[in-house]
Amino acid sequence: MSTAREAWRRDAKELARPALTYLAWVVVMVAMFDLVLLVLEGFSGEVLVMLVVLSASTIAGVLIGQALAIARVRGSALGCATMLWYAGSCVVSGALAAGGPLGGVLIALLFLTPIFVSGGAWSLASSRALFAAWVPLIYGTGAMFAILERDDRVGVWEQGDKWAIWNVTTALILFLTIALLLVYLVMRERHRLHRWRHAPRALLAGTVIERGAARPRLTVMGWVALVVAGLMLTAGTLFIAPYLFRTAPEEGEPDGESQSQEQTEQESEEEIEQSEDGEGDAAAQAERAARALAQAVCPAMIALLLIAAMAAVAWRPVRRLVIVEVLRRPRWRVAPTTRIRMGWRLIEIALGDLGIDADPSVDASELVRRHEAKLGAIDAELLARLRAAAALRDRVAYALALEPDDVERFVGDAERIWVIASNRIELKKEAQNAFRDVG
Repeated sequence: MSTAREAWRRDAKELARPALTYLAWVVVMVAMFDLVLLVLEGFSGEVLVMLVVLSASTIAGVLIGQALAIARVRGSALGCATMLWYAGSCVVSGALAAGGPLGGVLIALLFLTPIFVSGGAWSLASSRALFAAWVPLIYGTGAMFAILERDDRVGVWEQGDKWAIWNVTTALILFLTIALLLVYLVMRERHRLHRWRHAPRALLAGTVIERGAARPRLTVMGWVALVVAGLMLTAGTLFIAPYLFRTAPEEGEPDGESQSQEQTEQESEEEIEQSEDGEGDAAAQAERAARALAQAVCPAMIALLLIAAMAAVAWRPVRRLVIVEVLRRPRWRVAPTTRIRMGWRLIEIALGDLGIDADPSVDASELVRRHEAKLGAIDAELLARLRAAAALRDRVAYALALEPDDVERFVGDAERIWVIASNRIELKKEAQNAFRDVG
């Protein structure tokens, strides 16, 4: 029990590093975005409510997503749960809209929180680290754009002075965003190495527990290199980003200066109209906006829910059909060894349909020998062709030479094995196999 508890504590400690690093990155970016808007727009009630709702929904969504990732909830289940959440939100939004400003705040929380769940789930999911970066990046980018808009640097940039878009504050925000991204990626890579070494199906299980300098970690020079890499990426972004967008007007379009003047005049007119109307109807406007949002979003959410339900039901059968068809008849030219590997993967699916699971710890011939009695009872031809196919698969696995007609003979054996196995399966079992995960 002590060994299992120690392993659990070690895994939890390694998992906490990327989880807390990502959460800290999100909190820092959200706080920076809130601070920039409060400084630029003032500490008005409407701005405070908007920022509190946005910040709370972001952090709550990230925490929920990380909890679902730790619970190993599949992406398809997460998508269906999100659609169900939105459907339930549509149902209760009508009642909440009658609650005035507080109801509008609750509606905003209900609709915004699931958006950020994906970031939290991807922050701990395999091969999803860069996709998870979208949550903190939008806040860092939003803070930079708010500063640029207030300093009126966009107009100067549109006139051709590309580098005028940057100032010291935006450059520091960009560097902090990139530096935290690199730190998060380092923590994710460290956790991946831990799983690679200590997971139940690790490719290279550890024989000793690394301690001290033997453990995989960043040295002082490694952290210095990380900071230097962040500075280089920041400098490259500062240099390249302003040139990614066209600023010169096309033929027939007004120039940037006239556009900026027209936009400024329109904004000033709108501000005058809003000041005349007063701020007394802010609560009524929020309530009307919440109702309009619910009326516009609810039908779309219900349709998306139905589509997600149909996709969840049909995903595995359709995926299985596509995989089997590609393995039987590849639509592109493949190498002989690759063709044999694809054929053996088809055989593994056929054996799985018969109740014989593949074992990656043994070679193909040993797998057939272990189940000779069961395979012989099913069909003698099936057993004979499996022996021949397994021998060729092992030759490919051990990098041995193939004869000119080996690939053609193997493809014929694999196709015949698939046909025999399919004909020996009862209808009920075949329906169950349609929903079996074939990887």
